Amino acid sequence: MSELILYTGNAFSVADGKGRFVLPLEMRRQVKLSSGGENRLYMSVHIENGCATGFGESHRRFLFAEVEEIAREARAQGRDYNADLELERRLGTIEEVNFDEGGRFAMHPDIKEEYGISDAVFFYGVGRYIQIWKPESLVDSKDRPELIRNKVRRWLDQREAGGGK
Repeated sequence: MSELILYTGNAFSVADGKGRFVLPLEMRRQVKLSSGGENRLYMSVHIENGCATGFGESHRRFLFAEVEEIAREARAQGRDYNADLELERRLGTIEEVNFDEGGRFAMHPDIKEEYGISDAVFFYGVGRYIQIWKPESLVDSKDRPELIRNKVRRWLDQREAGGGK
């Protein structure tokens, strides 16, 4: 599980009748690889963006190790650093969800409510983790690449016109 897992690509998912979303196939493979072969997805809030995040066990361990490294550097430089508070920020909001072989998972209700997610999400692989957006919020996020914002805008327009789920 120490291997670096990088998530790339993007995809939409519309909730099924039970409110479950489907993790895209390639991302599902990467999450499973990151989680020691188990269908375990960790979800959290993004500290700066208006989206949820998803990742496997290796990234969860990376978050812990990164805080430990920053704490070591701070001690060596004689700086104050509250590692407990940083661990609370990074690890305290993580929710574990399982997905089935088809990638279906129930998003934790706190995360859905935090971002106003109801019936659709946009998965966006950005390296060590996956951003999980309410599509309308991504379109409104001026910091996202225009190419991605336009893709999501077109999908929303098609959906509104009855051409998408």
